[in-house]
Amino acid sequence: MGVFAKLFGGKKNEDNIANDNYIETIIKSSVNVPLALSTDSVMYVGYNELGGYYYLQTFIVGRLKVKTKTGAKLEVVGNNYSLNLNSDMPELESEPAHPLEGYVTKIDFEIDKNDVDKIKRSNVKTLSLFIKKEKHVFSIYENKE
Repeated sequence: MGVFAKLFGGKKNEDNIANDNYIETIIKSSVNVPLALSTDSVMYVGYNELGGYYYLQTFIVGRLKVKTKTGAKLEVVGNNYSLNLNSDMPELESEPAHPLEGYVTKIDFEIDKNDVDKIKRSNVKTLSLFIKKEKHVFSIYENKE
């Protein structure tokens, strides 16, 4: 790192500030409260039951861009437990999100009925999303309001 970067901050600091502003813009533009945040994306989570099967529905808004035919995995690490969930569909593709200059990625994960109550803001520590060979780590969003 050069002398000027040490004194005045480098591109990395500018990127962190830009990402923080980007994340705040996404959060403010939604009426829902996100469950978790990564460095450049926001994860919203909900549940659905269809024909006796339970699904954890995730909506990821931000710079995460996905196109795969191999599905995704979600690792949920909480207080005294860990869950590994598989996406219900192998084909996933992000859609453009205007005017955010980002993408919306919807992924549903199969979940056991007994595990539904485990995924609450107070119980979860981190969520790791695995797509192809990439790992995207999300930490729980602390609502400041």
